[in-house]
Amino acid sequence: MTNRLSHGTETMVLRKLGINETYQLAMYLLDQYRGTTLSCRYAIPPRLASIESRTQLEEAVKVAVVDTIMRHPMLQVSMMDATSKTPSWIQLQSLDLTQHIKWLYIGEHDDFEQTVQETFRVQLDDRFPDLSIKQPGWKITVIRQGNAPIMEVLLTWNHPQFDGAGAKVFHEDFLEMLNNAENGAYERTGLDGNILRLPQAPPLLPTPLESLKSLPLDLKYLAKVFWEETRPRFLNRDVSQAAWCPIRSSPYKTQYQVFSIDNPSLLAILALCRQNKTTITGLLNGLALFAFSSHLDNTVAPAFQSSTIMDHRRNLPPAPPGAPWVRCDRAVGNYVTQLPHRFDTELVARIRSKLPADPTEGKDLSADLQRELWAVSAQNRLEIVRKLETGLRNDLVGVFKWVTDWQQTMKDMAKKTRQFSWLVTNIGVLDGNYTSTRLSNTTTRSPTEPDDGQRWSIDRAQFGLSAEIPAAAIEFDAISVAGRGMCVSANWPDCAVDAMLGERIMADLERWLAQLARQS
Repeated sequence: MTNRLSHGTETMVLRKLGINETYQLAMYLLDQYRGTTLSCRYAIPPRLASIESRTQLEEAVKVAVVDTIMRHPMLQVSMMDATSKTPSWIQLQSLDLTQHIKWLYIGEHDDFEQTVQETFRVQLDDRFPDLSIKQPGWKITVIRQGNAPIMEVLLTWNHPQFDGAGAKVFHEDFLEMLNNAENGAYERTGLDGNILRLPQAPPLLPTPLESLKSLPLDLKYLAKVFWEETRPRFLNRDVSQAAWCPIRSSPYKTQYQVFSIDNPSLLAILALCRQNKTTITGLLNGLALFAFSSHLDNTVAPAFQSSTIMDHRRNLPPAPPGAPWVRCDRAVGNYVTQLPHRFDTELVARIRSKLPADPTEGKDLSADLQRELWAVSAQNRLEIVRKLETGLRNDLVGVFKWVTDWQQTMKDMAKKTRQFSWLVTNIGVLDGNYTSTRLSNTTTRSPTEPDDGQRWSIDRAQFGLSAEIPAAAIEFDAISVAGRGMCVSANWPDCAVDAMLGERIMADLERWLAQLARQS
């Protein structure tokens, strides 16, 4: 099947968008979501760090991006009929790299970190070019300052294209390509200046989750979901829903906060997590419960629901023969689902009874509260483990198969009571020191490979989502770089959540994590 594009060339429809892709597209079209960013700080080899090497540095980056594009077909495709009920991915003949790679040079006296954070925040709320112009929904922005031996690379994308775990793979593979490129050898087949001609053979796209795995639904689970979706509002007596935060759609603006944890502190916290049979994800859910319980009183929120984003790449079958991404866990695509958690009135009341009377005092957690924290965090981790063991049985994606009009569904959702007070997504540990063993069997460096002093590496990563209007009131995002520490960020819709509440909750998380690190 072919369709004619505006510039007169023909392209091929590759497949319809999957469930996750269509759901995210509907949110984007309704301005309920805008963009997602994963930013990494790269250490530049000395041979490319000087101002005099600017041209070579830009060429090295461009070629490494090209090599990453060729490994991951979801970076090569665009959408057709985006506003219809059945949008499709289509093959493109070429990419104009000037639309996907931007360089931002700042002066010696400018504040590098401030520039990074301001750019990060702006990009979260930026809209992508009109989908009708047929170009992939992703871009990278490179921030450089003089001769500094570092550069910040912000990857911002439209979520239908891929998820956060896919963005982590992008950065790891981009790092690999930078280190694999021979010094000065910047010729690539199909690359003519800034125009990349794509292969004529249709790219092999990652298969949607629902087409790879069965999504069995028990009748009891399906009936419960149906009742929750269709019952009249006056019959909804679920006090764990986030009625304290009504869904508002405009004006659209994301509030964003972030803090960092150094590696010694992170290792101390991880040791405590292991001792208490939980994980960073479980701990963040527990800390969020304490923070929300502290800043919202019982009359407003007697109980809570939260959501954990689950990456199901580990449950996928092997990558198909000939797939350029080689392994299923290295696919740049959409393979996440949500796992809901419920914190009942008895638990929340018990926690509140032990919290300081004045939440603005910013006190540390008592020994009694820490016991409660570890119990909640361990339970959260147990729920995640059980979900991973059961795979995709009774998963919301299975219910989503019955949705025929996602835009109408998301409009309707925005009129309902918000379900989740918070959401946690942790895209894990990024490998910032590329080793040639990741995708090959070689265990020694070849004679032509540069030594460690001439190699690229990643020292820091930061992840963030734009406000998702009908989703959780506050969304927490975490990412670590192996041996380098962790960043924790949060976003919320400015029109629905009081900025002071978000800032105080983030201050609690930062202070309590620092306390736990000191105690280990």
